[in-house]
Amino acid sequence: MSANYLSKINDLVKTHKKLIIGLLGLVILACLIGLKFIKYNNNIELMLPADSQVQQSMRFLRESNFSDKLVISLKLNGQKHSTDDLILATDKLINSIDSPLVKQVIGSVSSANFMQEMIFFLQYSPQLLGTESLIKLKNLLQPPGIKERLSFIYRQSLTPGSSLLMPFLRADPLNLSSEILGNIGKLSQSSGYDITINNGHFVSEDGRTTMIIIKTSVLLTDGFGSRKIVSYLQEKLRGIPDFISADIIAGHMHTVKNEDLIKKDIWFTSVIAALGFLLLFLFIFRDWRSIIIFAMPLGAVLISTGVAFLIFKNLSYFVIGLSTVIAGITIDYGIYVYLAVRKAGNSLETLRKIIRPVVFGALTTISVFAVFFFSSVKGYHQLAFFSNFTILLCLGFALFILPHFIKEEAVSPKIHQRRADETGKKFVIGSIPDYLWLISWCILIIIMLGLAARLKFNNDITQFDGAGKEIAKSEEEFHHTWGAKKLPAVFVVSAETLPGAYELNDAVYEAAVKAIGQENFNSLASIWPGMAKRKENLEAWNTFWTQEKIKEFQNMLFEYGQPFNFSDEAFAPFIQQLHTQTSLEMEPKGLVFFEQLKEQFVLKKDGAYQILSFFPDQDEYIAKLSGIKNAYPGTFLVSRKNFSRQISQALSGEFFFLAFLAIFSTLGLTFLLLKNLRLTILAMIPVATALALIAGVTHLAGLALNIPSVIAAMVVVGIVSDYGMFMVYYCKYRYQTGTIIAVTLAAVTTLIGAGVLLFAQHPVLFSIGITLVTGVLSGYLSSLLIIPALYRLWKVKVDVSV
Repeated sequence: MSANYLSKINDLVKTHKKLIIGLLGLVILACLIGLKFIKYNNNIELMLPADSQVQQSMRFLRESNFSDKLVISLKLNGQKHSTDDLILATDKLINSIDSPLVKQVIGSVSSANFMQEMIFFLQYSPQLLGTESLIKLKNLLQPPGIKERLSFIYRQSLTPGSSLLMPFLRADPLNLSSEILGNIGKLSQSSGYDITINNGHFVSEDGRTTMIIIKTSVLLTDGFGSRKIVSYLQEKLRGIPDFISADIIAGHMHTVKNEDLIKKDIWFTSVIAALGFLLLFLFIFRDWRSIIIFAMPLGAVLISTGVAFLIFKNLSYFVIGLSTVIAGITIDYGIYVYLAVRKAGNSLETLRKIIRPVVFGALTTISVFAVFFFSSVKGYHQLAFFSNFTILLCLGFALFILPHFIKEEAVSPKIHQRRADETGKKFVIGSIPDYLWLISWCILIIIMLGLAARLKFNNDITQFDGAGKEIAKSEEEFHHTWGAKKLPAVFVVSAETLPGAYELNDAVYEAAVKAIGQENFNSLASIWPGMAKRKENLEAWNTFWTQEKIKEFQNMLFEYGQPFNFSDEAFAPFIQQLHTQTSLEMEPKGLVFFEQLKEQFVLKKDGAYQILSFFPDQDEYIAKLSGIKNAYPGTFLVSRKNFSRQISQALSGEFFFLAFLAIFSTLGLTFLLLKNLRLTILAMIPVATALALIAGVTHLAGLALNIPSVIAAMVVVGIVSDYGMFMVYYCKYRYQTGTIIAVTLAAVTTLIGAGVLLFAQHPVLFSIGITLVTGVLSGYLSSLLIIPALYRLWKVKVDVSV
């Protein structure tokens, strides 16, 4: 900036100081009041890349039937009460749930109705039994096979409850439905839960826990709606008897708990950081005007929050959670200006001495945040805008407003910079020679790089779940009771029409069974294939059951049934079915069990259809089914392991590109300031040190790199490059503007802003805190100890005298 423009701006602010401060105060007050109207978003989709596969998986999870269900688990606490007492309390709770947020409450089924529906469903057997079933049937239609079946049916007729079972056996004396019923049972438990039916209720095997399924219109990604439905159910659970304990198991609980934890962390860290800044300035500076340095970042953050909300409509909690870090960064510019003016006076000459390093320091940090605009992650765009807007505001406040509130003071007992003499004597900390500092630094870097080679990258997004131990304990107990310790992965087929979806699902099912086995792939095609397959089966059935074979079968039933006193009409329902031609329908009508299965396996979204199949979420199966996915367009996989891998693949190349841009822009701006390649390399010492220490310390702490820590490391590059830039600038020009103490206080304030994140309970904020504290501290120490030592070792001549 030319001296002319600098003078004009300085004179303008000086002339209209009260007016400008008044207007800024009004704007900040308006933004403060507007905080209660700002909408925040904890939707994880904001922090995911725009990769088509990642978004497809996330959209499926958001829109699928999994995201609109909550499960209530009711458990007997002691031995004084029975399962009947538990069921009675369960019914009472079911009848009490009545809310617009609840679409359906499922807590019981009728065994009698299910048996009747199974008998009705048997009429579709000719369409459902394939070639292998007909081969088994041919072997069964021999005298030994018929005798064995009739003997079994007779024994069953003598057992308690035979009145429910006999209609089914009359309709299927050959047990043709065993495979179909087995597949129905597998499908009903495809989510992995082990459920028994007791008096029509979902009861655990030990009879001490019941389950209620709540269908809601609230998706788990809806933070505000999740809080409403969870609060409503918790209020209802307060009315259950004391001898019963209850847990709500749902993704909605994670949404609410994560939001509460982030809010708590933001409030706690903000208060701690504010107190730290305030105490620092009051006890170190001992000047009431120093409070202005603290107020500038606070005002800038408030203004930036309001402006960001107007642009993005809602703000990510992740971005707001970094506000203390941003405040710690932006407060640096006020410190540099404050110390320079206190030492050299409020004059244009003082501003000219510090404006280049201050502005270029700000630009390097801005450039690092700016590269996030090139990311495909929408949340990073918010981070880039929020951070850079705050930095620009603080830079303007520091350069053009702050100097008019500072008085020159020749010497301050608490702020004292040891002056280097004009002959360029060494500035030595203690009595340790330069070469010892350099040798120690080299050894440390080598050790850290060795540890960095062992560092692993954790791409599992569940590591960022801050739901807490209480939720984890409830879910662990739930899985122990009901099974499903590992949730299955999902194979999804998509088509424009329902018949097309069934046909594609049929083809995928056959390929998947060959690849991983029928026992590992639960698909609706196992009980209801596509129209073409069912037509083929029906034709084979009609060909098999000739009139002669039907007559022969009836004769064997009559002859071998006489010893058991079976009447001629004992198996009339099955014989009648053999003489009846079943029609091909798209789906069976009026069967509740099929509608429930369809609700779980078939989705209709935006006029298109998706059919789901479930399989174990293991790398072996994912790899084999990925090949099938590639062979059938319109299909995709959804699994926790695969989802994390997709995110990692989508972000790895992107982060490499963003990191390159950040380092390139930092190098370029540093070179523009120093105009010397050797000095530029020297200024990068804190960057190299910080990155090496981050990698090494992360491994030593038993942690792994993750996406938030990588982002934080990129931010560290922008922060510590300022320290290197200022120290090299000081070594070169020897301006007596309090550089060393300014860099020290800047590092301390940044460490306060980042250090409070170490007290955060949410894993995302804590991970960022670890990275920032390690990087900033190591970068600061290397700028203070290593840069002056290397500068003197290289014997760089001072080309500007003091």
